[in-house]
Amino acid sequence: MNPSTFQLDSIDRAYARFSNMSAIRIIVGHLTEKFWALAFFSIAGACCFAAFSLTPFSGEAKSSFFIHALTATVYAATFMICAHIIGATSHLQDRNILKLTAKIVFCSLVSTIAVTFVLGLIVFHPIGRYILLIASAMSICISILVRSAAWIFTSSYHPVISLIGDNKFCEEKSKYLKAQPLPLRLETLSLVESSGKPMFVPNFNTGSYPVSLTRLTQWFRDSQADQIVYQPDHWDVLEGPLVAALGAGKSVSPFSEYVEERYQTMPTTEIPNSALFSKSFANSSPSYLLGKRLCDLGLSLIGMLLSLPVVAITALLIKLEDRGPVFYKQTRVGRYGELFSIYKIRSMCVDSEKGGARWASKGDSRITRIGKILRRTRIDELPQFYNIFKGDMSFIGPRPERPEFTASLEEELRHYRLRHLLKPGLTGWAQINYPYGDSTEDARQKLTYDLYYVKYATLVLDLQITLRTIGAAMQGAR
Repeated sequence: MNPSTFQLDSIDRAYARFSNMSAIRIIVGHLTEKFWALAFFSIAGACCFAAFSLTPFSGEAKSSFFIHALTATVYAATFMICAHIIGATSHLQDRNILKLTAKIVFCSLVSTIAVTFVLGLIVFHPIGRYILLIASAMSICISILVRSAAWIFTSSYHPVISLIGDNKFCEEKSKYLKAQPLPLRLETLSLVESSGKPMFVPNFNTGSYPVSLTRLTQWFRDSQADQIVYQPDHWDVLEGPLVAALGAGKSVSPFSEYVEERYQTMPTTEIPNSALFSKSFANSSPSYLLGKRLCDLGLSLIGMLLSLPVVAITALLIKLEDRGPVFYKQTRVGRYGELFSIYKIRSMCVDSEKGGARWASKGDSRITRIGKILRRTRIDELPQFYNIFKGDMSFIGPRPERPEFTASLEEELRHYRLRHLLKPGLTGWAQINYPYGDSTEDARQKLTYDLYYVKYATLVLDLQITLRTIGAAMQGAR
């Protein structure tokens, strides 16, 4: 078969696979947060424009186009930002209509307040209550309808994932994928040796006839799998059948890339060596680093100024409770493993580490009464604005760990020191995706998110983390 015929055959197979209703479900099921953020922005903006025409009072409908555009832009932008902050745009959220309704109503309420503030107090052009009422009602109904319709339409779509690798790989990764929030169906091909030749056992069924390497290509062609996920360690054996499957219109990817795309995390045990030495693994482009540093300088200055009243009141409350020091500092590990002193407002009793350093845990008895509030609202982190201003930290990045813990974690967790390729942050991808941890296993799970951030760090992702951190703070998450 010549190259042109091979390419045409591949295109025909791919087109045939995606030219039916199941393919549409696949596309809808793979819609990302960016799509839903844009969808909510468009819905809210269109509803706001429509409200000017649908208002029962003609006088209000004769506002200038500038007022129409400004109102729609403020309402839509606020609606989109709120939806992103509280997780209404996430493809990993629970498919619960009541929770979705509560989130959308909240977004509409905040957007209405924002429009009232901007148009009434800044532009001095108050917007009629009927316009806001109609815009809110329409945006709430349409947003809920579109989001829930997508859920209902894809409810029967459970993508078939074909895992291929050795028996340990198939067992561990099957358990991992089944524990994730997105629905799917799994089939496995476990690599075994038979008479010195590679054979593949389908779905751990040792009683079935194994698939030989020569039959593997046809097995992939006949399979209903939407995605073939392979173990990179056996690429030398799998290369031929996987390339043939790719040419037959199948989607093929190593396990790490599949998880990164679908779950926005990075499994440390499956990172290909080629990815570690890629220039894109840790974003060190001058434009990104300069833009991030300028943002850090500006925001840290604003943060220090705005937090002064809060810090003053907090200091008074701490002194009234136990008369101990208000601030304390700890040694933490920064970029490239360099040590620095981090500053915090004290939330534990004075002699909390008399017996040595240990992780803080949920319900820790060492935390003071004021400290519980400080930690829940993250007020205890406010002095770190000074660390950011100095350049020890950034607003966004992996949380800085203590050297006492880092030494042991680097021995136990593969690739742990790679999280030090970027500056540590006040908040990060792991903090908004994983609850507060106090064990090595928690550190292992957080590392998968930290490495995802190290690989995909951009100003857009930094903005996304910032918005979701606001949502976590509003919910009192810690």
